[in-house]
Amino acid sequence: MEVPRDFFVLSGFLGSGKTTLLTGFLAMEDDGQTAVIVNDVGQVNIDGALIAVQSGVPMTTLSNGCVCCSLTNDLPYTIEALIVERQRAGGAPFTKVILECSGLSEPGGVLRSLGPLAALGMRVRVITTYGCDRPVRDDDFALAANQLCAAHVIVLTRLDLATMEQISEAVAFVQELGPMASLVMERGRGERSKAAFATENVGLPSPGRSERLIELRGNGHPRIGVFAIQWDERIDWPTLAAWLENAAGYLDSRLLRVKGLVLLTGADEPILIQGVGQHFDTPRRVPSQESGSSLVVLSRDTDLAEIEAIQPCLPVARYFMLQSPGAVNKVRLARPSLA
Repeated sequence: MEVPRDFFVLSGFLGSGKTTLLTGFLAMEDDGQTAVIVNDVGQVNIDGALIAVQSGVPMTTLSNGCVCCSLTNDLPYTIEALIVERQRAGGAPFTKVILECSGLSEPGGVLRSLGPLAALGMRVRVITTYGCDRPVRDDDFALAANQLCAAHVIVLTRLDLATMEQISEAVAFVQELGPMASLVMERGRGERSKAAFATENVGLPSPGRSERLIELRGNGHPRIGVFAIQWDERIDWPTLAAWLENAAGYLDSRLLRVKGLVLLTGADEPILIQGVGQHFDTPRRVPSQESGSSLVVLSRDTDLAEIEAIQPCLPVARYFMLQSPGAVNKVRLARPSLA
């Protein structure tokens, strides 16, 4: 069974332009090798009807609830069914599958539901749309943080309806909440869609220590903590796995993103650690000349002391709180307890 190379999770608030972005992309894709899944919580699937206008695009809908929580079994089944049906029909294999989520979906939950399909080896990327003329309300902040921090690509939409001041405020806001993401803000519909779904947006970190591991953008939001952890000694996998599990359990919904390169005991190359919410990708080895390990953690409403307290202790780790690109606001040294 030939599987798609790329799986895109398209997230964003209701009315932020997800369907417009997707239909713009489908209008340019004429190779017939893209499949679309639409998750609509309501009884009437308006978004699916709009996308269906694009002729020749295989599409299916999920209407049993929000994909990030109640459709854990339906999504993998639907993806596999699309691939198998395509093969039976004798069509060219899909190269891309795009899931348009409901406005309530959290990307971390969606990625967790894809766990049963990990063996397919698809490259999974999160695209989040943000309407420039619709600033986030205080009671929606937690959802916005989940969607924007998870994104590999953030797409600013509704620019034609926003003032220059609103656009500037939107740029600052999404860079504060999504410092790891690439920003797309082309005004033209076609250019915006093409840039959003570009297959080179793989979301891999550049080699380097924590301050260079990611190119942080923006000046930092007071409720979003960006923490870097470094250590030089090699670590065994059970200890690292326990630390990641405890971080996810303790921080719970406040944990937004984890990314890093870690050297394991007995391994020549570091492994890539990537997590969105409480979902972690399967670690894999990446070529690097690094002599130490680095993790970057994004968490909402969290201080440095809470990150330091996560057990088991990482070997002679140094903890940093990064507030702006390349700048260290607060530094503490932490050594494992001898007790």
